Amino acid sequence: MGPVKAPTNIRQVVTVDFAPDVCKDYKQTGFCGFGDTCKFLHAREDYKQGWQLDRDWEVSSKKKQGGKDASKDDEEDDDKELANIPFKCVICKGDYKVPIVTKCGHYFCEKCALMRYRKTPSCAICGAGTNGIFNTAKNLQKKLDKKREREEAKKEEGEEGEQAGASGITIEE
Repeated sequence: MGPVKAPTNIRQVVTVDFAPDVCKDYKQTGFCGFGDTCKFLHAREDYKQGWQLDRDWEVSSKKKQGGKDASKDDEEDDDKELANIPFKCVICKGDYKVPIVTKCGHYFCEKCALMRYRKTPSCAICGAGTNGIFNTAKNLQKKLDKKREREEAKKEEGEEGEQAGASGITIEE
């Protein structure tokens, strides 16, 4: 009989959930509509691969155990502040496009907030009335830009390390 040709008018897509016990909304946006009644785990951790752990260990062991730079302290402060803010828009679940802040201190994309305000004039997270007041989140935009730059620099360092390790040549600076 042989292989059977698949029908061309039907397409099947298989999605595998590798973490079925983690709340997807909370992992993506830092907010879950079910709150404490959600039966899934509210965790946002992303674990590093083995080679990333090795690279971090080598970098930390090469550095002196002495004082820290002021720029690193600023980065840590920014990271702490960003940890309390969802890194994606709660409404569209995408990256912030022109972020705004409401009176109650929650962040959204400008387009998402205005579209929601036309339907419901309350905050999407806490339900407080916004009265149409949406301010541009200049500080958030700066912090997100700095975070992206740091992540890109880390990726470039990681790629250089992978290329050097793959060829067997070590680069000393």
